[in-house]
Amino acid sequence: MKDRLLVKLKSGNVRAFENIISRYGGYVLKVIRNHSMGQLCNEDCEELLDDTFVSLWQNRETVNESSSIMPYLAVIAKNKVYNRLRALRSTYGITKTEISDKSSPSEKFDTEFDKLLLTECLRKAIDNLSKKQNEVFIRFYFYGEHLAAISDGMRISPSDARTSLFRARESVKKYLSERSYSDE
Repeated sequence: MKDRLLVKLKSGNVRAFENIISRYGGYVLKVIRNHSMGQLCNEDCEELLDDTFVSLWQNRETVNESSSIMPYLAVIAKNKVYNRLRALRSTYGITKTEISDKSSPSEKFDTEFDKLLLTECLRKAIDNLSKKQNEVFIRFYFYGEHLAAISDGMRISPSDARTSLFRARESVKKYLSERSYSDE
């Protein structure tokens, strides 16, 4: 079922865009603050909020009017935060952890390479989940939503959301351990 507000947004309706900003602005700001982990001041967070909605407007033709706008906005916001943090790191140079890190350059490379491999493996594990498990997992871990909000948004019972999250965790854990990634 198509969301009328998103259909209007895609056609360039400014009023629909303003309604989306007023309806989801608080949610997007929360996503930004959660992903910035206190590393950005309020002004930066508000600027990224504005940038998120500017990006939505500029890319409104790509919005899927048959799905929820919240995950779409969360991804834009998260990417804006990470880009800002990356820019701050490169502007101000070495981070505190790099100063205290006594490992050799080759060990750092191995660690970064391992992180990339693990990230790719995790992405594949999530892609292998059922559609419902995938959505619950992503909304819980990547968007920081509570299970109650997930069950309401997906129109499933709270116990179904808990069960889907549990099964998704087990499936991801199994997938990673089969590929030699485990918590031991």
